Amino acid sequence: MAGADRLGAPAGAGRLKALLPRRPGSILLCLLGLLALAAAVAPSWLTPYHPTQIDARSLLQPPSWKHWLGTDELGSDVLARILYGTRLEVAIAMGSVALAALVAVPAGLLAGYRGGRADYALTIVADAILSFPIVLFAVMVVASLGASLGTLIGVLGIVFVPRIFRLVRGQTQVLTEQGFVRSARSMGAGTGDILLRHILPNILGPIMVIVPQLMAVAILIEAGLSFIGLGVQPPQISWGSLMLVSKNYYVSAIWYPLSVGAVTTIASAALVFAGDMAGNAINPDRRTS
Repeated sequence: MAGADRLGAPAGAGRLKALLPRRPGSILLCLLGLLALAAAVAPSWLTPYHPTQIDARSLLQPPSWKHWLGTDELGSDVLARILYGTRLEVAIAMGSVALAALVAVPAGLLAGYRGGRADYALTIVADAILSFPIVLFAVMVVASLGASLGTLIGVLGIVFVPRIFRLVRGQTQVLTEQGFVRSARSMGAGTGDILLRHILPNILGPIMVIVPQLMAVAILIEAGLSFIGLGVQPPQISWGSLMLVSKNYYVSAIWYPLSVGAVTTIASAALVFAGDMAGNAINPDRRTS
């Protein structure tokens, strides 16, 4: 009977179980991802307060049932400002990485597959950008062009290009020597067909590993630039701009800067953890190394 029960179990249930996260860390990461998505798409679902709502009777109030993370110097709900700031964080992180990928993936594919002078020139440019510390490069560009959301996304995209380029180029060079690529070439497949149908699908995994890690870097750099006044400018709200304001209340309202700093740290750590989990899923041997 037990064997019959096992044979009679629906196949769909087994597939669903295989897709569900099994580790507590994976479950927590999924919950954080859903929370961040809700905060980015519809923050009003998570808080009844508007981020610019001012209450002169509730200035710098500590956390309570009414205001879970307290209020700021204008009486605005801190949680509401953090949730609405998530929109900008997601836009900066995803926008900068997407911009970098649009440039780096095609360049890395062509450089790794073709080689020659183009590969040499692109590698030199990538190494030149990598020679600059990320934060210093970002400060120089933003200070020269002026602080704005577009400038911030653009400069982060530039510093991320060589990191994705080197990954794609290296993976392409390895795959170019594989038998299935040689077979496709011998059968008359063109360069575009080989790159798009045979090589690109096989390097999407490593790309998906580095993407969340770069998004975490983008969040931290935005926070740092906004903290020194070179990032997101008022009236726009970001976690970095909230840090800039909250630093004045470390003594009188410690919950204010701690809340913003904790959210930034947790979000960045979760993205790094997501990249590591993706790497373990793609290459299980990493778990024992």
